[in-house]
Amino acid sequence: MAMIELKEIKKEYRNDEVVTHALNGITLNIDQGEFVAVMGASGSGKTTLLNIIGCMDVPTSGEYRFCGENLGGAKEARLSAIRGSRIAFVFQHFALINSYTVFENVEVPLVRHTMSKSERRKNVTAALDAVGISELAKKLPTHISGGQKQRVAIARAIACGADVILADEPTGALDSKTGREIIQLFSELNGAGKTIILITHDRQIASFAKRIITIQDGRITEDDGSVKR
Repeated sequence: MAMIELKEIKKEYRNDEVVTHALNGITLNIDQGEFVAVMGASGSGKTTLLNIIGCMDVPTSGEYRFCGENLGGAKEARLSAIRGSRIAFVFQHFALINSYTVFENVEVPLVRHTMSKSERRKNVTAALDAVGISELAKKLPTHISGGQKQRVAIARAIACGADVILADEPTGALDSKTGREIIQLFSELNGAGKTIILITHDRQIASFAKRIITIQDGRITEDDGSVKR
């Protein structure tokens, strides 16, 4: 059984009389531990697909199963619970709180978890260490580089123990050298067992993935299905 199972997923957005078909029948299975890159032109449906996988949006029709659970008709509380514990996002522009320290930014999503303060601190410390920025714990985001900010965002994603990391253009705001360092970090997390799904326009960045999927006009036009070692 695949970790992520999408069957004939469609997504429509309506604005008065205008209907936009963002996804047009996506069928896709992703196994636990895969590293998948999703490519396609702007407006092809990549981000919509990522948002549905990440329980940030729901399909207009079709079936989505996560770890065997059919999420069709699931209440927002259930979707939020999955987002908070099983799936985490990393965004292009980091989404950090500038008035919080690096440590506090990583800790924020853990506050709603039923864990003690000492356990939260332990998780945050381990996550910062895992991405190589433990020495930045007391700094503010305005005092660190773009690459370091993205490492903070990745630490925030793994601190809660999420099984799946969804990354939307995670290297898009970085120079090429820093981008390669960040994508190498994703490779290391994948090697440690995390399932990684990332959106990118950069074929070189996509080459780090074990599988590349191309989307055009809301449909999968290419899925190499390879598992590169």
